[in-house]
Parts: sequence; structure tokens; C-alpha cells
Amino acid sequence: MKRYATLLIVPLLLLGSAGCIVDTDVKVSDLPEGTASAYTFNLVFSMDDATFNGPVASVPFDVPEIDAWTVSNGAVLVFFRDQGTWTALPYTFGVESPDLPAVDYTIAMGYGYDPGVLEVFYEASTEAVALENLPDRQLKVVIIEAWPVGKRDVNLTDWNAVSAFFGLKD
Repeated sequence: MKRYATLLIVPLLLLGSAGCIVDTDVKVSDLPEGTASAYTFNLVFSMDDATFNGPVASVPFDVPEIDAWTVSNGAVLVFFRDQGTWTALPYTFGVESPDLPAVDYTIAMGYGYDPGVLEVFYEASTEAVALENLPDRQLKVVIIEAWPVGKRDVNLTDWNAVSAFFGLKD
């Protein structure tokens, strides 16, 4: 009977530990209490600063506040200003033909980040688009250093919800 119990317990222990990642460099005391530590700042995505590569126009920003800890344990959110509201990235615009009521092509606006850098880009669905004619954009960047325990519910695509949850000022 002991043998059968051992045969049953060992696989259950292995199954229970599968997928667990243990980071020995992270201490509970390093994590913020209550809500996460977050802050915001504004940038301008200017087409004059863009690098063009086929159907992509991108602008890299030096952002030393994005450190390895934030990349591993937090988040970076980017919103752009359009028609009086802040809209979360990524976002895709459909561009219609003046002759037909149909979308001719799309332009996606998105971003990526690594420690020390935030890159924002336009990407067209076709190389025939003159990206240099696209508008500059006001950006609002939110850096969340780490999530609070329990990850309370907040709509990360809504600037008003994010700013209220983290106590950020516009």
C-alpha cells in the first residue's frame, strides 16, 4: 500500500510544481505595498524624427525609467491624443478610398520597449502609403514598476481608469 501511495504522490508533486518559476533575486520586501508604483510623462512622436523602413516609420525614445525590473515585473502603457481623447496603443486606422466606401489600407500605431528604450511606430499594410505625410502624435507614457498583490481589476486601455487607479495626474 505504501508503494502505491508513493507512486501517486510523486507525480502529483511534480505536476504541482510544473510551470513554477522561482526568481531568487526577488524579495517580497522589494514589491510595493498596496498599489503598484506608477508614473506618467508626455512625449511627442514627430515624423521629422522618424526612421523609415519600408512600410514602417519608427521613433526610438531614450527612457531610462524603463529598467529590467519594470520589463520583468511591471508594464509600460502608451496612449495617443486624437480628437480630444487619449486612446491606448496599439491602434489600427482604416483608410477609405475617396471613390469607394471601402477600406483601401490600414495603418497600425504601436510600440515596443526594452530596458532604457521605448520605440513607437506607424506600420502601413502596404508600401504604397506615404508615411511621411502622417500626423505627429502627442503621447502619454505610463510606467508601472510592479503590479500590486492580487492584481486588482483596472482597464489598461482606458486612460481615465489607469490614471484614477494609480493616482496619476494628467
